[in-house]
Amino acid sequence: MNAAPFGQTVAGVESLVTRMLDLAPSLEIGMHRVSQLVAAGGAVTEDLDLSAALQRIVSVARELVGARYGALGVIGADGRLERFLHDGLSDDQVRMLGEPPTGRGLLGAVITEGTSIRLDRIDADARSVGFPDHHPPMGSFLGVPIPVQGSVYGNLYLTERDGGPFDDVDEEIIATLAAIAGSAIANSRSFERSQHDRAWLEGAEQLTQSILGGEVREHETAAIAAEVMRLSGAPHVVCVDATVDASADTLARESLLALAPEAELGPVIVLPLQGAAAEPSGAVAIGRGTRGRPYSESERRRMERFARSIGIARELARARVDEQRVALADERDRIARDLHDHVIQSLFAVGLTLQSAVGDPTTPTGGRIASQVDAIDSTIRQIRQAIYRLSAPPSASAFSLRARINTIMRETLDDDRLVSRLEFAGPVDTLVDTELGDEVAAVLREALSNVVRHAGATTVEASVALRGAEVVVTVHDDGTGIPEGGRRSGLANLAARAHERGGTFTAEPVTPHGTIVRWSVPWEAR
Repeated sequence: MNAAPFGQTVAGVESLVTRMLDLAPSLEIGMHRVSQLVAAGGAVTEDLDLSAALQRIVSVARELVGARYGALGVIGADGRLERFLHDGLSDDQVRMLGEPPTGRGLLGAVITEGTSIRLDRIDADARSVGFPDHHPPMGSFLGVPIPVQGSVYGNLYLTERDGGPFDDVDEEIIATLAAIAGSAIANSRSFERSQHDRAWLEGAEQLTQSILGGEVREHETAAIAAEVMRLSGAPHVVCVDATVDASADTLARESLLALAPEAELGPVIVLPLQGAAAEPSGAVAIGRGTRGRPYSESERRRMERFARSIGIARELARARVDEQRVALADERDRIARDLHDHVIQSLFAVGLTLQSAVGDPTTPTGGRIASQVDAIDSTIRQIRQAIYRLSAPPSASAFSLRARINTIMRETLDDDRLVSRLEFAGPVDTLVDTELGDEVAAVLREALSNVVRHAGATTVEASVALRGAEVVVTVHDDGTGIPEGGRRSGLANLAARAHERGGTFTAEPVTPHGTIVRWSVPWEAR
């Protein structure tokens, strides 16, 4: 047996070539062997398929040293066998041997000790254990570690040399091929890391744009979890928002355990969605499953960069919403001031002028003028009530009626076959208060539900408009229309809601088929 540190086996390539030529039976055979060695190195750079390149190295190694059997094993970051390639065994032998070796005995010693092992007879070494049933008899053995920058990536080993035990030249040849294999493995893993890094960066960029654009505001955590699941390939992923009662990390872990028992989660990592704020806005928990390997350091860094990007995007999106809320409050104040300082004063002046011209209110002319004065007073009272509502700060839940309506459309019309359109007209978010906004939301939900349940439509169009002093909700579908004698409880409910607020409600057929529903009520407080 001969053992040497693998760092010394890759030196002196020129000396190795010279010795290969000197020991060859003929110059032609020597040149052929050298060309095979060079070709194996070329396969590493030419073949993009790592398994194909490594298979080529095993075949060349077996041929160069005259071995009956050869194999190459690659160890993953978790210490498990990642790839196993062999040469010289028939398909029937491979099938009878079953699972590939797990790295015990001599094969494990080559990796753990990081040295070449050369034996005249395998069974003479105490480390020769773990041979499965039906394994072909093997005498001589040569195992060499696959090195990359001080680490062992696997092993390359040969058995049953035709001309007797393996010698020093054989060991140098196999060590050179092992170094070539190490370069191939390192390059492949570097390429895979760059591809994964790129995928996570692109995913973070696309999701950041969606968050900043408000496209996923109503289901932000679900969108984040879905993207992480796509990028990681993990079966268990949750994303939660932070709360005042518990940290985001704790909530994420508890939510992950709610998805699956701890024994089924496998390796788990929790990523805080941390921006510039002291506390993260949320967290993502990932479980790789029982067959998942542990997270490598490069994977952790990649995922942490993704989480930081999303955390910053969430902070910016929330800051933008706060800025819009402040701008909305300022706009409401401006409108209120304009109504008070200009409109009310002008109406008040007109009322005083008309009042001085009333004369005898019992005459037809005097009566008409007096009624107009009363109308002006009523209008002034309504404007003052509107000013009061505009001066009150909007609650966070009622900040955007448009957002609520969009959510209702998405939740109610969950049939992908139903084409829908939604339009807004007028300052809906500015002048519709919380109470009326709740009413509008309920009316639209009821109208859309009727379409889904009864109309059999393929298209539905909805609009919410502020026209003059009225809020108008319209729903138009191309369905079968309102059946004669059918249930009308939903329509009656909509009519009652309109009547209670002094408005109107109509439901009419349209040509060639379908129904248009129109619900209209005053937006002024009463």
